[in-house]
Amino acid sequence: MTRRAGSALLALTLTAMGSLLAAPPALAHQGGDLPTNTRAAEVATEGAGEAMKHVANVQYDDTGEAQNGTDIEFMRLGKREYALAGTLGGGLQVIDITRPRRPKPVSVYDCKISQGDIQVWKRRGRVLASYTADGTVGAAGAASRCGTELGLEAGDAGTVIVDLTDPRRPGTVSWLPVGAGSHNMTIHPSGKWLYNSNSDLLTAGSEPHITIYDIRRPTRPVKVQDFVIPFVPTSLGSESHDITFSADGTRAYSAALSQTLVLDTTDPAAPEILGQIVDPAVNVSHQADPVTLKDSDGTERTILVVTDERAGAAASVECPGGGLHLYDVTGDLETAPVKIGAWFAPAYSVQDGATCTSHVLRIYPRQQLLTIAWYAKGVRVLDISGLADAATDPLAGPATIAFGDGVGMKEVGHFTMPDSDAWSFKTNKIRRNGSFFGYANDLVRGFDVFRYDGSTIGDVKPLKPRDLRPRRKGSVTAERVDASTAAGLALVVPATLGALLLHRRAARRRRD
Repeated sequence: MTRRAGSALLALTLTAMGSLLAAPPALAHQGGDLPTNTRAAEVATEGAGEAMKHVANVQYDDTGEAQNGTDIEFMRLGKREYALAGTLGGGLQVIDITRPRRPKPVSVYDCKISQGDIQVWKRRGRVLASYTADGTVGAAGAASRCGTELGLEAGDAGTVIVDLTDPRRPGTVSWLPVGAGSHNMTIHPSGKWLYNSNSDLLTAGSEPHITIYDIRRPTRPVKVQDFVIPFVPTSLGSESHDITFSADGTRAYSAALSQTLVLDTTDPAAPEILGQIVDPAVNVSHQADPVTLKDSDGTERTILVVTDERAGAAASVECPGGGLHLYDVTGDLETAPVKIGAWFAPAYSVQDGATCTSHVLRIYPRQQLLTIAWYAKGVRVLDISGLADAATDPLAGPATIAFGDGVGMKEVGHFTMPDSDAWSFKTNKIRRNGSFFGYANDLVRGFDVFRYDGSTIGDVKPLKPRDLRPRRKGSVTAERVDASTAAGLALVVPATLGALLLHRRAARRRRD
């Protein structure tokens, strides 16, 4: 779509947004986004899309009502692969996806708290996951397994650390209290630090902050500080909504509702603010993920992709809602990011109240792909191979708008069900031909498996999941024994052989 046509459509979109944005701020972030779409007695089995098809669905309960799915993460243990699906009050769902077409629930960690944001990491031979309570745990959370084992009360809020070393028997490890709650939390790549985002509104307090925990001893987490961030009196608030670390852990990017921050996290216990983005075109800065790619001249550029969860996931009047806003943060630009444009899903319709806006994404740098959930407009796959070139385009700038194709990104696959309310959409494995099974956690539908056939992109570098399986103590001990006895065996074996030779000579003499 041309920029001129896109601008005209944007004008119509902004007009439709007017009454919505004038309404009081949505309260979705006080306890997790709520379902807005509707479903029949059974979830829909047929939908529409491009280069994608629906493969399987798993229900978390048999109520026939909204399943309240939220975040999703993955872990590989040996030959088995698992999806970890969060819920609003239904506990952490552990699903075996070794055979993607036949996903099998294997356990539920009984923790009836709301939001259920998930991170997974490995620490000292244990596979751990964090699981969030936005707002307070409530009576149901306090009465569930995590509440009773941790001694929680209904008014408590924060994050639970869970042991998933044996996925069939999840265990409770510890509790990180955060007064304003844990809407999202992020584990530093080292696995030693946790940054908490409460995402509360302006009424939460006069001094927005990111709570930092030292989790080097997961059973005894230690609060390090409440790192203060700027107050910006626009949008839904100034608190951090979500944080993403760079792969080396020296940078963090905080999507903080009315602003987006670039942090120096070389010392994770004492971050520093390097840059700030206050963009009036972004209603709610929801997620901020960096990606470093090479342009046509071979020069690396780092682009920050910021999602706009317009109106905080409140009911929509039209699609496509909030889009993806793109900023060049290469080198010194991280102190003053430069906007190169915005991208919107090519989904134009008047909504009947079901949410339609960008939400949880994941970037796959080596494959130059991006997956994202778009609530009522289902799940989408983007080719982002042109982002670096877009940053150097002399026509790029804040007014550059793309619908489906442009600003260095192109939608190459999508799928929508009539009852879609997709909260997150990610994958753990991508084949060389670009195809993959993608997993959506849906507020209405529960756990969905889709297959993108790769026909619209061609070959890519394969993505393989990291094996988190702990080494067996027995095998470690055996290795130590082998190493420690090697010298001894070098002495014992010759002596034994010598004795055996003497024994044989004596026997021969007796026979003679």
